[in-house]
Amino acid sequence: MKFSRSLGAACLAAAAILLPGSSSSAAVPPNLVLQYTFDSDTTTAIRDSSLNALTGRLVNSDPRTAFVSGAPGRGNALRLFAPQRQYVEVPQSPALDVNRFTLTAWVRYTGVTTADTLDRWEVLEKAGAYWLNVRTNGRVRAGGFFGACGASRYWKYLDSTRTVPTNTWTHLAARYNGYRLTIFINGVAAGSLSVSGTTCANDEPLAVGAKSAPAKGLLEAFWDGQLDEVRLYNTALSTARIADLASRR
Repeated sequence: MKFSRSLGAACLAAAAILLPGSSSSAAVPPNLVLQYTFDSDTTTAIRDSSLNALTGRLVNSDPRTAFVSGAPGRGNALRLFAPQRQYVEVPQSPALDVNRFTLTAWVRYTGVTTADTLDRWEVLEKAGAYWLNVRTNGRVRAGGFFGACGASRYWKYLDSTRTVPTNTWTHLAARYNGYRLTIFINGVAAGSLSVSGTTCANDEPLAVGAKSAPAKGLLEAFWDGQLDEVRLYNTALSTARIADLASRR
């Protein structure tokens, strides 16, 4: 029997999106750019479950104490201490230059501040492009630089209408669909803002648990608490899908 080229391509595509050794054996969405679950990490190398294999590096932290039990039923989480300036350094990649995006994470913060906090604890940020953080007043902030990266670019951000309690597991998401920036807390919209323009693509690094901008000599806003299931998508997820992620379905 002659092997169909189209059938072969379909089989290869299906095989490519299955994670060998994955506990769920679920297909990985092609629009998932980055996913850190921390469930199988035992060293300073943080495994990326997306197809991009963007292995992160744990900075200033001992892996023997960094991975702790997360929320019930969600495996391990990453514990970061702000006074030790701990965070995850993500390797630069063109995949991180997203236009439309969704940023999501399960978070549990302590409220501990340091001289480096500077009014917020960063969940993740690609400096000069997009970010998601919790302010010291408990509100969630999401933002980015829009209008590409030229002289016409502009900085726009949104603070949530609700606060996030300390020492409580909470699901956060920020979505940009090309005309509106929206924050979600536990799967429910908590504020939106009219925004337009292309998200800036640049050579700045992405960091989880801090802001890192070597071009400006910045390293600040260190997270204090736990993070889990940190994800970046290169598309605007539907409201229903964000609610699914918040309910862990």
